[in-house]
Amino acid sequence: MRQVQKITVNNKGGYVFNFSIQWLSSDGKWHTSDWNSGNYPVAQSRTTPPLETIGVPADALAVTPYGHAVLGTSGQGAPFVGFAENGQIATYDAKGTTIIGFEIVLIE
Repeated sequence: MRQVQKITVNNKGGYVFNFSIQWLSSDGKWHTSDWNSGNYPVAQSRTTPPLETIGVPADALAVTPYGHAVLGTSGQGAPFVGFAENGQIATYDAKGTTIIGFEIVLIE
């Protein structure tokens, strides 16, 4: 699993988009950050602050963006990444429409 310190999501879908960060703790539960990217249009991207500053713990088992197409679908990015204080950034593309083909896919 790729280890990163920040996450970027490119909005390549047909919608206004926003995302938060989710992480899987050792007890098997998903947690969602209070941090949110705010709404942004197609052909723009947003990058998180360092994950440790928005509540992701060092022992998180997996980390992923949890995105929302305004007036549409929500979902997790895939595949998940790991968290490490290493300066690396994972980039995801949000694709599809508000209802059909909505997905958030790791590209680098």
